[in-house]
Amino acid sequence: MAKRGRPAGADSEQTKEKIINAARLEFASNGYDGASITSIARNVGIAPSAIYHYFQSKEKLYTEVFKQTSSTIWDSVTPAGEAKTLLEAMTNLLDNSRQISTDLPSYSDFLASLPIEAKMHPEFSDLLQQRADHQDKTFRKLASIGIASGEIDFLSEDEATELIRSIVMGWFFERHFRQEEIPGSAESILAIFEHLLNTR
Repeated sequence: MAKRGRPAGADSEQTKEKIINAARLEFASNGYDGASITSIARNVGIAPSAIYHYFQSKEKLYTEVFKQTSSTIWDSVTPAGEAKTLLEAMTNLLDNSRQISTDLPSYSDFLASLPIEAKMHPEFSDLLQQRADHQDKTFRKLASIGIASGEIDFLSEDEATELIRSIVMGWFFERHFRQEEIPGSAESILAIFEHLLNTR
């Protein structure tokens, strides 16, 4: 006989996935402190005690949500780093980011809230550093593409990286806080880089 609170059957991994998805929405909506294990369990359709079969604590659950959410987001932007020009890379990055925000809004909301959570809970500071490291790797890759293609070869790699970071993250957070698409914003960003390409 299975222990009380422990899901039985072959759908254990499916249940774990449902817990992570429900937890992502709960954390994104209410923050770490406001998130309720009872609410997460109710949305999954299991007893609260069952969650602790999969995750030892609320902190462990939050960390797992971060890992899965980050993996999905990072995988979506990887193709941008395979482009031949900065314009193509930026087009891919912005298109994929818009698609993620539209199809999976809780993913963007969760990651956008991480700096606040890390400030309130130092145990999550390493997660924030992981996010920052990946962003730096992505933007530096795009910078190297732009320099190699001649689009922004008048900038150093560090300067180009910070330019791209400022534009993309400014666009991302503005969309996030408005909770809506900003008409023409992505197209304007691409127009800037296209202008740089055509005037070199």
